[in-house]
Amino acid sequence: MIYTNVLRRQFGLLSKGRGLIHNRSFTTSKLRNHEPVSLKKVFDDDVYWRNLRSTPKLLNSKNESFLNSASDPVTTKNTGLFNNPYLKTPEGLLTFSKASLWKANELVKIMKNDNTKQGLLKYIVRLDQLSDTLCRVIDLCEFIRSVHPDKEFLSAAQQCHEEMFEFMNTLNTDVELCDKLKTLLHDNEILSKLSEEEIKVGRILLEDFEKSGIYMNPRIREQFIELSQEISLIGQDFINNANQPKTNYIKVNASKLESAGLNRLLLNSLKKDAIRENYKIPTYGPTPYAVLKDCKNEEVRADIWTALHSCSSEQILRLSHLVKLRAMLANLMGAESFSQYQLKGKLAKAPKDVKNFIETLIKYVRPNTEKELKFIADLKREDQGKINCGEMDGVLSTVRPWDRDYYSSIYFKGKEKTEHEFTEPLSSYFTLGGVFEGLSDLLTQIYGIKLEPAIPVSGETWFNDVRKINVISEEEGIIGIIYFDLFERYGKTSNPAHFTVCCSREMYPEENADSIIQLGSKKDGTIFQLPIISLVCNFSRRTFQSDKTICLLTLSEIETLFHEMGHAIHSMLGRTTLQNVSGTRCATDFVELPSILMEHFASDTRVLKKMSCHYETGEKIAEKKLQFHLKEGEFLRSCETFSQAKMAMLDQELHSDKIIHNLDNLNVVEIYQNLERRLQVLVDDRSNWCGKFGHLFGYGATYYSYLFDRAIARKVWNHLFANDPFNKTNGEKFKESLLKWGGSKDPWQCIADVLDEPKLSKGDAEAMKYIGFTEQL
Repeated sequence: MIYTNVLRRQFGLLSKGRGLIHNRSFTTSKLRNHEPVSLKKVFDDDVYWRNLRSTPKLLNSKNESFLNSASDPVTTKNTGLFNNPYLKTPEGLLTFSKASLWKANELVKIMKNDNTKQGLLKYIVRLDQLSDTLCRVIDLCEFIRSVHPDKEFLSAAQQCHEEMFEFMNTLNTDVELCDKLKTLLHDNEILSKLSEEEIKVGRILLEDFEKSGIYMNPRIREQFIELSQEISLIGQDFINNANQPKTNYIKVNASKLESAGLNRLLLNSLKKDAIRENYKIPTYGPTPYAVLKDCKNEEVRADIWTALHSCSSEQILRLSHLVKLRAMLANLMGAESFSQYQLKGKLAKAPKDVKNFIETLIKYVRPNTEKELKFIADLKREDQGKINCGEMDGVLSTVRPWDRDYYSSIYFKGKEKTEHEFTEPLSSYFTLGGVFEGLSDLLTQIYGIKLEPAIPVSGETWFNDVRKINVISEEEGIIGIIYFDLFERYGKTSNPAHFTVCCSREMYPEENADSIIQLGSKKDGTIFQLPIISLVCNFSRRTFQSDKTICLLTLSEIETLFHEMGHAIHSMLGRTTLQNVSGTRCATDFVELPSILMEHFASDTRVLKKMSCHYETGEKIAEKKLQFHLKEGEFLRSCETFSQAKMAMLDQELHSDKIIHNLDNLNVVEIYQNLERRLQVLVDDRSNWCGKFGHLFGYGATYYSYLFDRAIARKVWNHLFANDPFNKTNGEKFKESLLKWGGSKDPWQCIADVLDEPKLSKGDAEAMKYIGFTEQL
């Protein structure tokens, strides 16, 4: 998913990824007098990577015309994070933030005082530059707060984020800035001299001004700033605690557990309390999940599952506070609910459209979930000495969420796998480096771009394991940089994330090239800011008998990597003039489309077979084995879709118009559990899991986006790539019709162009119906 910047667009300043960076990096397309650098080895061979990092001299790539000469030894260079010379220390981050704040204030003065005709013509571009100046700090700080291992950097990032966010909210309610923008957008003479992109950005910014209650009385504007600031702080606190369990362990009666049929080795690995009456089962790590799979006692399973899905009462208070603040902000802005306030400008334009969409999906998927869960209901009734449940009677009332892993394990143990080749893990054929090599080949074939390793300068990355990759276009050379932080380590978040640290945009007319630290050029010679992306995962590495450490990916992990790369490539190819509409800066319910489309490539046998390479033998995977594992991956797919629909509906419920009317007696856990009972599938009416749903902050009122974009992506896949996933013509069509526009073109028009369905450009009820769920997601 696009972690991204949990803050949503206001004044265009909260769109994802801003940055400011000199390029003093070195490409490694070839080492001097050595063979070309291997993308596969960069990710598969730690010794190879360490040797590359210590290489004193590198041959400069012909693609990097704006890079400094590579004749200088890498080892003599010392820079800051992402090559930003400010970011060598936490104090440098504070200095960078202050310098950016000073620049922002200077821009505000110029915009307010320059009333000439030329000043009006430059006004929208200057607003865009102001946005870029502030958000390159905000987005950088969001990244540091989420990933950086240094506590001092984390503290500095928190301080900078709060200061910059408060200043940005002040600008959001600056009447003078808004009035000037509104005036020029109604001046036909000025509009005739602006580009379509400038007009689009101007209208987006005006809408954001108005969304901030710009024309309300000063006291209300002050309240807006206060509420926005408080929402930001409580929201970050909510995210930081979303993965914390309610307790570190639960006690289970020893006799109950010993008679529950657990594997003896698993049972012996568990600790008992001092008087040996209870086992202590942790609520973290693999142990509790192993017990859930092996324990025949339903009461014990239910207790463990509930503990795993519960959070502290303090976390529930954080969620309640967040929901109340959002309802108050929406009410202050004249909206009936935060959902109504948030959905303005999205593909789905109103809460009723979203709820209709989710309910349609639920109605479509529910029968499939009953069919999928029938085997669990039958096995459970057999355990209880009852008759099987016939067709579908009682399936949903019989099967609870803590039954799923246990009876699925029994089901798979009972399934014969007569083929010896199926006993070896599928991951043996998919090394991380091999997948990257295959991914680069795929991107070359459909989009004309490739991934090329580069050596980071000392201080450029936040951890030595981070790999730096240049994205190279066949036509225009280097078009962006991706920093991959993919391996698990202590203290690192386990959630996959994509951060746009710096967007692609052209250099501003009055901007000095030195203010952009990583530069590129287009075919026409236009200088632009290279997009800087960080992709974070938590993949594990294994050490084999040969003492070789390597990362092998499961199908799920391949899908995750492709998903996050879909966001990254959108950032690379969505190269607009202005940063407010660059790359992933588009409607929230449109931004997941490119990434979900990439998931289809990750589950296609033709793509997977081509990138497969056994970590020892180098063999390609057999078609029969691949098909077997892909079919296994479809297990309970409808239940997974239904689970996403439940989360989307919970998101809508917690941001509905009911909240503002129940501020004094709001009970978010009750709302969650009542929704679970109403929707019936795998009902959880025991835990307070809603407090662990971190996306309630980042995607408040827009979590439905995943399901919505999944429906669109399925149609795009069937239309363009199902027959041939390597089709260059259709790849170009998707790039030219959708990816390259970022957020500068109406998303419904992009979808209409890609699917060759002109009627969709209206984005009306018929368009929503067409996208509907007529096929499995």
